[in-house]
Amino acid sequence: MMIRLFILLLGISVAVPAMAALDLVLPEKAFQGDMIVGRVLPRAQVWSGGKGLMVDEAGYFVMGVPRDMKSDLVVLAKAGHDRIKQTIGILARKWQIERIDGLPKKKVTPDPETLRRIREDSRKVRAIRTSTPHPTGLFIEKGFITPVRGRISGVFGSQRILNGKPRSPHRGLDIAASMETPVLSPADGIVCLVAEDMVLMGNTLIVDHGLGVRSIFIHLNRVIVKKGDRVSQGDLIARVGKSGRATGPHLHWGVFVGTVAVDPRKLFH
Repeated sequence: MMIRLFILLLGISVAVPAMAALDLVLPEKAFQGDMIVGRVLPRAQVWSGGKGLMVDEAGYFVMGVPRDMKSDLVVLAKAGHDRIKQTIGILARKWQIERIDGLPKKKVTPDPETLRRIREDSRKVRAIRTSTPHPTGLFIEKGFITPVRGRISGVFGSQRILNGKPRSPHRGLDIAASMETPVLSPADGIVCLVAEDMVLMGNTLIVDHGLGVRSIFIHLNRVIVKKGDRVSQGDLIARVGKSGRATGPHLHWGVFVGTVAVDPRKLFH
């Protein structure tokens, strides 16, 4: 069977033979914001940055390259007495500057009560990102598709200036579309969070794609699925809205590997 070795930064599909000896299948180079999927012997242990990585039954594992990473990435693998190390050269990207005006003042410079609610919303999302993920790469075979067809109105990694004030870099992809436009699951996964009326994110949905890879969909008008549902690529999961901190209807789609945000636009082609 043709396996989609999900190093989508290379934009290729390859058939991967069964491994008889310890080996690492990884790209030589990657860009800031890339998601890297490697392969090793299923029984092997893998580390990067001093942290152990989850390896599924087929030997796949995933790493996210942080937006501001400046050093190369070193990956170590061990199986029995065998050890192997590989270095991935990290290439810099030039990030855009985006200015967004007309946002409600309390959502840019919140009062104490609004700030308390924002922090509580963030804790809920972070609890999902740091929880144990599904142990299999559910996205490996079919990869990712775009969840909404529309105009790209905001890109990953851009420096946001909101109402004239610098804010954190954008950690997802904004796709402008009309209200109630269908939002499709970009890959197979399991719904792990459905939350309504978050201050900044509005109606929010998170889908676990396995091995620490999760999609977050925010500013939704409504969510179609419920927590625990198994979804397949292309399934209707929500409808586009403008809830939370949004000036118009659009989908914000973010992809995280653990707590590391990666560029969703690099995952489909």
